Amino acid sequence: MISQAWNLIDTSHELAGQVQLGLGLQVFHNLGMLPGVVCQLVERWQTEFDSILASAVDMDRLTQRVRSRQGGSAGGPVTAGPGRASLPNVGSQAAAFYVAVWTSLDGIMDKLERLTYHCRLLGVTLLKKRESSSNCSTIVRLSESTEPHPSLAELLLHELVTDWRGPDKAALRNTIILLFASTNLETLQSNYPETLSDEEHMVPCERIAELEAQLRVNKGFLGWAAGRLSERLLEVSEQSPQVKEALDCEYPKLLKLVIDLGRRVRQTQLHGSWSDSSRPTVGVFEADVVPACLLEAVKPFETAYLSKSLSRLFDQVSMAFSTNHSSVGLDAQELDGIVQSAGNELAYATVHYDLLCKVSRNVSKMVALFATKVESLVAVGQDASQVMDPQTISQQNNINLINLLCSFGTQLGWTCTRRLRNLPVMQSARSEYVSSPLETIFATLETRLNSMCTSILQPLLQSISDVIEELMSTMHGEDFVCCQDEDVKPSCSLYMKQLQDFVSRARKQYLSGLSSPPSTDRAASSVPKTGCFSCGEVALQSSVLPYLTRWIDVFLHHISLVRPVSELGRIRLAADCVEFELAVSPLLLPSTTEGALVSFAPEACMKLRSFRPVLLADSDQILRAYMQQKTEPTLNVIQLPPSLVCQHLFSRAPDEIRSPHDTAGWSITRYISWILARSDESERLTFLRNGLAAYAHEVQMRQQRQYPTMYLVLRDFLQHFVNQPLKAELTHRSDGLTPQPSEVACT
Repeated sequence: MISQAWNLIDTSHELAGQVQLGLGLQVFHNLGMLPGVVCQLVERWQTEFDSILASAVDMDRLTQRVRSRQGGSAGGPVTAGPGRASLPNVGSQAAAFYVAVWTSLDGIMDKLERLTYHCRLLGVTLLKKRESSSNCSTIVRLSESTEPHPSLAELLLHELVTDWRGPDKAALRNTIILLFASTNLETLQSNYPETLSDEEHMVPCERIAELEAQLRVNKGFLGWAAGRLSERLLEVSEQSPQVKEALDCEYPKLLKLVIDLGRRVRQTQLHGSWSDSSRPTVGVFEADVVPACLLEAVKPFETAYLSKSLSRLFDQVSMAFSTNHSSVGLDAQELDGIVQSAGNELAYATVHYDLLCKVSRNVSKMVALFATKVESLVAVGQDASQVMDPQTISQQNNINLINLLCSFGTQLGWTCTRRLRNLPVMQSARSEYVSSPLETIFATLETRLNSMCTSILQPLLQSISDVIEELMSTMHGEDFVCCQDEDVKPSCSLYMKQLQDFVSRARKQYLSGLSSPPSTDRAASSVPKTGCFSCGEVALQSSVLPYLTRWIDVFLHHISLVRPVSELGRIRLAADCVEFELAVSPLLLPSTTEGALVSFAPEACMKLRSFRPVLLADSDQILRAYMQQKTEPTLNVIQLPPSLVCQHLFSRAPDEIRSPHDTAGWSITRYISWILARSDESERLTFLRNGLAAYAHEVQMRQQRQYPTMYLVLRDFLQHFVNQPLKAELTHRSDGLTPQPSEVACT
């Protein structure tokens, strides 16, 4: 009978049948041998796995297998002579050895899958097979089951709990934990026999709680086998450099083996398992989660692989820059080699999302190294920033480096996107990942390469900016009183012509070598949506934007301070506003059309366009637009700072009302620098208000009776924006506006 029961159990393993296994277990239970048989089965599987593991990665057997295959292919066996190394060397023998290693590991995974299935089948069958002759009232139940008869697992647990310190109970306890953990059982108990007293009730409760605690941390047979696998691989890798190299350098292949094993184990369905309503609480395998025990088993080899991966990326960059002795960067072939190396590293890591994230950080480090190498080639000093003479070699090299950075970033972004986009592994991200691999790489491209492009352009753009601001300041030396007749169409001023000529020359001489945007057809598909600048021209647009905004502000402040200025002079300044847009347009993309400035710098451009009607409007009309709090069709003052308009109103005043900066003894350049450094309009208006107060004080000291009309406009304008009004009280008389000199004061 015992032999027949064992035959049923062995047959169930071959046929994967719970019926045969249940019958065999029932026989052993009836014979009182079930605990020993269960322990014997688990020990048999553990011994079998240890034996397979020892032979599969045994160096002597692996080497002999390689030599036998090569000897067979050559026509006869090959043996090592005295003193010859038994380990394979480089060449075809080493390649064959690696094949033998991975073939053995693949066989281990197949065997582990089969043994894990056997263990799960045994655990599930014990939980489902019920003993009809036992009385449930005397059995410690495993669950809230309403079944009238206990399962074989409950009977095993009852025997263990009632004889906790028995000599053979340690093996039974370990077996129960291993079996139930293999079936994902989480809760072992919820009911106790009603016949137990309170004191007797505490004993099984404490023991069951201890079993539950051990069950929560146990990984089942798969976890035990994974631990043994990890120990064996570490041991062999320490003994054999060849095995260590295979596992370290081809870690993704090892990781894929354990991931595939975990997937096959999850997908294995036990017929009829947990289909009834009386099943215990069971943990559920998540379809996209690899068992942690398998990942931990190969974790020691991940660190070495990531280190080697980073070294390969760094070596590719260092070699490319070391072989190039000029300061113009790399050629297309060297650049493509770096990009393809990064793409290959990412492709190898697509076996698992976590590994892909870590390799993407390696790629980010490679990008940082690339930026550092380029930085060492950047030319600095006067030769790199001068704008008076023709383009120097240093300036040309810097332009080439910007193109190199943009080309590298664009190619890398496109390659990474092409390699990773729409891969299933990209859809397996969990909430603990802050950013995806592509986001990690693109963020580094943006922060390191874009900032490097900007820093290379900054000295040259600063020199261009200095000349532009200096040319704008020369407008105050021109005559805006005696202009051409009204019948003659106004032309731009001399300073504006010089400004246009300089910007055009700077563009052609110093910035024309920047690479252009990719074609429209390819741009939509190949250039990443985020990341580095797509070309040198785009880098220029990003770098010139803050300068362009400043130039518009400086220009507006200069023309608002021009005095004396006649009506014809203001018409000429209005024409200069139009010409200024044309003057800076060469710095935009070559493909820009008319009106592109407003889309490139909308706020600054609208401010420039809004100030032009102010130059042509009457003073009363300007004041009325602010006082009535509404925009007239031809006068939009909403876009303009009040201090800017007030400065222009000062320029319309007679000479006796000096500009506030003139009253303070400041030059125009100093005043514009001061006002641009302060964004608070109240502080600007206070300065203007104090300037007007100084004039009011002079009038009081001279005991002057009449005030110019522009004083009243300025007073009303400032009173509208300043909380403390001017103390000058003006009375309306038939002969005009006559203030009370004794009351004129402005705080």
